[in-house]
Amino acid sequence: MKSFKKVLLPITASALLLSACGNSATDSKDDTIISSKAGDVKVEDVMNKLGDEQIANSSFSILLNKLLADKYKDKVDTKDIDKEVEKEQKQYGGKDQFESMLKQQKMTLDDYKEQKKLQAYQKALLNDKVDISDKDIKENTKKASHILIKVKENKDDKEGLSDKKAKAKAEEIQKEVAKNPDKFGEIAKKESKDTSSAKKDGSLGYVIKGQMDSTFEKALFKLKEGDVSKVVKTDYGYHIIKADKESDFDKQKSKLKSQLIQQKVQKNPKLLTDAYKELLDEYKVDYKDRDIKKAIEDSILDPDKIKQQQQQQQQQQAMQQSGSSMSTGQ
Repeated sequence: MKSFKKVLLPITASALLLSACGNSATDSKDDTIISSKAGDVKVEDVMNKLGDEQIANSSFSILLNKLLADKYKDKVDTKDIDKEVEKEQKQYGGKDQFESMLKQQKMTLDDYKEQKKLQAYQKALLNDKVDISDKDIKENTKKASHILIKVKENKDDKEGLSDKKAKAKAEEIQKEVAKNPDKFGEIAKKESKDTSSAKKDGSLGYVIKGQMDSTFEKALFKLKEGDVSKVVKTDYGYHIIKADKESDFDKQKSKLKSQLIQQKVQKNPKLLTDAYKELLDEYKVDYKDRDIKKAIEDSILDPDKIKQQQQQQQQQQAMQQSGSSMSTGQ
C-alpha cells in the first residue's frame, strides 16, 4: 500500500490524545503530564514543542493500529509476518546489518514488525472496503515475458546497439521465436538485455495495467495466451513480448487484488479516507482535543492532502533516481 504508507508518517510523540470512549470533545491542554518543584509540564507544552500535525500523525497511527488489530486480528497471521521479516534479514546480509539499517531510520526490529502488522491490517481493511471482482483482475492483469534488445543511450553504453542494429536484431529474434515459441525462455536468457527478467527466461510475472510503458502494455494486452508479439519499440529499446499461460492465476489472485487496490487508492485517496472514517465511526472514536481533531481531519482524513503528499514523494523519488543516474554516468 504504497499509497497509504504515505499517510502514517514515522513520527514519534509521547502524548496519545485520542480515545475510543466519551461523547464530547474538550480542551485537554491544561492536563499536567509531569510535575516538579520548578514547574509542571502540560500537554500544551508538548504540543507547542512538537506541533499539532506531528502529534496528530503519531496519535492516529497508534489509534489506527489498535482499531485494526481489534478488527482483523483473526485475519492476519503474525507468524507469516515474522517469517517475512526473517527472509528480509537474510536478503540484507543478516540480522545485525538489518537492525543497523533500521537504527539509521530510528526504528527497532519490533517497531518494524509492528509497522508490517499495521500494513497487513490496512490491507485487510481495504480488501473489505474497495470492490475488485475476479473479472476486474482478469481484465487488468496479464502474465508476460519479454526479450529486450537495448538501444544505446550514449557513446559509453556498451550493452546497447545503434537504433538500426537493435531493430534488425530484434526482428531477427522475433522470427526465430515465432517459429519456436517453446524456445522463448532459452532465447531470452541468451539475448535479452533486461538482466533481471533474462535470468527467469524473460518472465515479468503478472503485469498490471498502468505499471509499464503504454506502448508495451497496448501490445501485451492484445495478445492471447501463448502468442508472441511483433517487435515493439519503447524508450528502453526493442521488445519481443509473449503472453504466458496463467495456470497459477488462482494462487496469485489475492496478491493481484491487493496490487489493484493499491493502484486504485493511489489514484483516488478518498477510498482510503472513507475507509478510515467508517472505521472511526464503527469504534465510536472521540477526540479529546479540538486542535488535534482539526489536524487529523485536515491532513490524514483529507484526500487532497494525501494526493499532495504522494506527488511530493514522487518528485523526491524522481530527483533521487536522476541523481543516481548522473552519478553512475548513465
